[in-house]
Amino acid sequence: MRTIIAATVLVAVALSGGCSTVDEPDSLVDEAGYHVRDNAVYYLNPFPGKAFEIDGADAATFDIIDRTYALDSGQVYINGYPLPGAQPGSFELLERPGFAKDSRRVYQHDQPISTDPGHFELLPGGLSKDSSRVYASDGAVLSHDPAEFEIVSDEDDYLFAKDGGSVYVNNRPIRGASPSAFEVLSGGYSRDAEHAFYFDRQITDADVASFRVLEGPYAVDSQRVYWMGEVIAGADPASFEVLNANFECSADAEHAFYRQTTIPGARPATFPADSEVVGCSPASISFAD
Repeated sequence: MRTIIAATVLVAVALSGGCSTVDEPDSLVDEAGYHVRDNAVYYLNPFPGKAFEIDGADAATFDIIDRTYALDSGQVYINGYPLPGAQPGSFELLERPGFAKDSRRVYQHDQPISTDPGHFELLPGGLSKDSSRVYASDGAVLSHDPAEFEIVSDEDDYLFAKDGGSVYVNNRPIRGASPSAFEVLSGGYSRDAEHAFYFDRQITDADVASFRVLEGPYAVDSQRVYWMGEVIAGADPASFEVLNANFECSADAEHAFYRQTTIPGARPATFPADSEVVGCSPASISFAD
């Protein structure tokens, strides 16, 4: 019996020693990305992700560009999967993360966005263009007029741009805005010769000649007061002031406002002198002690 057991153990050891297994990447000990081991190529997802073998990858010619991109003699890969149509012989990354090109196309992540790589260029604000189109930050076509396209302003989270026929803010057209007379004010407000705008909306009946921005989302003209481009009903532009833009508190000579809402019972004439406003709601206004 002991002889039989010993023989069985020897056979098992001999069999295990004669078989080789590939040590697959493990997110506990290996960095995420591409790994070439023996004749196999793997992509390892970040911890606690698993590795998978890339079917058809040529380990002998496999070239790791970075954690996202790689190529071999016949294919380009993104996150371990083939990038359809990409040409490995001319493939290169661009200066903006997620952008790449080859001799035929420009890619944003795994999507081709341009078939004019020779004229493609990156613009500020996440935009880009080629000889026939301007592309928004998500790769969608923003304008068909790249020759006239220009960025007007890129400040305070508002990206204003224009071409020969349209004006844009944060990749949205500002309907009715004239590119030739357009100017950016501040805080999302802008105007042309005939209209005032907040973000992508025309402010109805605004008096452009007297229109001015106060602070944050507030603006006035000779007749009205505005919060985010909407009229604050009953507010007097002559005596209006912003009390705390962060808390969206304001007042005129007779009333106090939270955003567009009149705060019941709040009388500015009774406010403590030289006290800072530290809170505001549709029902109350608070001052520092």
